Amino acid sequence: MVYDILMLLVFLLTGFLASGLGAIPASSSNVAVVTTTLEESFKKGFRIALGAGLGSVLLSFIALNYSRTFTDFFEDNRWLQYAIVFVFFAIGILVLLRQRFHVDFQNPLSETWQVGNFWKGFLLALINPPALIFWILLITLANTYLFSLSKFSPLLNLLLFFAGIFLGKVTTLYYYGKMSDKLKERKHKKRPLVYNIIGTALVAGSVVQFIRMLMD
Repeated sequence: MVYDILMLLVFLLTGFLASGLGAIPASSSNVAVVTTTLEESFKKGFRIALGAGLGSVLLSFIALNYSRTFTDFFEDNRWLQYAIVFVFFAIGILVLLRQRFHVDFQNPLSETWQVGNFWKGFLLALINPPALIFWILLITLANTYLFSLSKFSPLLNLLLFFAGIFLGKVTTLYYYGKMSDKLKERKHKKRPLVYNIIGTALVAGSVVQFIRMLMD
């Protein structure tokens, strides 16, 4: 009985820690939470966090069911992973050096999409190839060293694992939003502050993703 309860907690905590720590490096959903909080409100930024949490659950579900298919595809097309990282890195550099290059643009992640903030977060989290690779790798490691996890696992185990993923993602993005809310209280010019955060986040996130791919 005690062992069964401990194993259920392991499923929950594994999902929570993996999702929470995996959400720390900058990604489009992180940037969207930050910029929306700075330019609009914490409440709207948190809606993006909730949508991103649900998107991460669906992405991990896809990885669980089709891990072999996606692994083969990305192994055969590693250039695609590097291309995505390079694009984000180049955009980040351009944002940080916008004054030197005399570039002026609007931040698309701060705009109000027709789908709303919740679905913005959902789509940004779902359309994220590096995150898909992350979940494939994590599920593989979990099956090797922690527990057996597949689409045939007991429903309660799966529900706790996915609940942990949702809570981990939302918790990390919640603190991103809270820190952004604190920054907003400081008397800086809004646009330069927002763009510096976006540029730094994109560059840092791209470097982290590049290192992660080299280690795979």
